[in-house]
Amino acid sequence: MRTNLTFMTTTTEQSVLANGIIPLTTIQHKYQNITMPANDGVLLNKPGYYKVDGSFTVTAPVAGDVIISLRKNGINVPGITSTETITTATTETRTLNFTGIVKVICCEAPVALGIVNEGVAITLENAAFSVEYLD
Repeated sequence: MRTNLTFMTTTTEQSVLANGIIPLTTIQHKYQNITMPANDGVLLNKPGYYKVDGSFTVTAPVAGDVIISLRKNGINVPGITSTETITTATTETRTLNFTGIVKVICCEAPVALGIVNEGVAITLENAAFSVEYLD
């Protein structure tokens, strides 16, 4: 088994407002060069390439678009986002997934990664997020 993987989850229902941070409450496995200072993201402490994967199961109290994006130092990472449309409030469950590569150059470490709900308010039923240091 590789030891360069950090895997975090949230398995209890959480309300997340529009433009709110997706909470990651439990560390399942932790790689030494990735830290989790709070339940709102991770810090990448070493230059290199990191593969990120996220899966989020949600419902919404209103109809509209659910948009979940990865942010690096507060700025959206192009292409690492997922969108689903809720047409019937509170009854539809959607799963959003994303995957991508984040580059950390030597002079910018540590880098903060966070996951943001940019769409309508949601009820997060489950979240799984992994970060793997590639090199």
